[in-house]
Amino acid sequence: MNDLTENFLRRAFSGVILVIWILAPYILLQQFAIREIWWLQPTAFDNAIPINFHSLWFYYTFYLLLGVVGLFIERPVYLRYLYVIGWTAMVAHMIFLLLPNGLSRMEIHLPDAPVYYHWLATCDAPRNAFPSLHVALSVVAGIAACASKRFNLAAKVGVILWILGIIWSTIALRQHVIIDGIAGMIIAIIVWLIVGKVSRPELDS
Repeated sequence: MNDLTENFLRRAFSGVILVIWILAPYILLQQFAIREIWWLQPTAFDNAIPINFHSLWFYYTFYLLLGVVGLFIERPVYLRYLYVIGWTAMVAHMIFLLLPNGLSRMEIHLPDAPVYYHWLATCDAPRNAFPSLHVALSVVAGIAACASKRFNLAAKVGVILWILGIIWSTIALRQHVIIDGIAGMIIAIIVWLIVGKVSRPELDS
């Protein structure tokens, strides 16, 4: 087994572990609440973005984005990337637990929605909206790509546009409101900075 294949398998394995780390608590926390659920209300900004079911395909590329960035960044950036994703997900899960919240889908007329949206609505209950994990982890991927020397300017711009598309899709599908996205961005940036400070020797190795 050559080094390239071994590196790919290691990163693929760690990626699978991270997906489990992200999804298992997320799904569990959709099933119960320790207090009354806080239902978020759309702002004028959110209402200005029309519902677009086709944006679902952008929404689903979230996991592809995390994987692509994770495969191509260099090892020190990759290690920081893993830690930040893990801690960011944990912070979000703690907020979901202590401040149960959701976003109603009453605005969406389900009979008019395509089959692929029904699949999303069936698998993902309208809970765990604040903060947006989609936005938070996409921003982590964007920061990692921008910090990597392996991504040239065109690739970095492409990643940023990709992230903007994902953020748009979260609102266009009424999965989130803008406050969810802002909270996710703030958490991602803070965790990235903290991990960089407390783990500097290991991440530079």
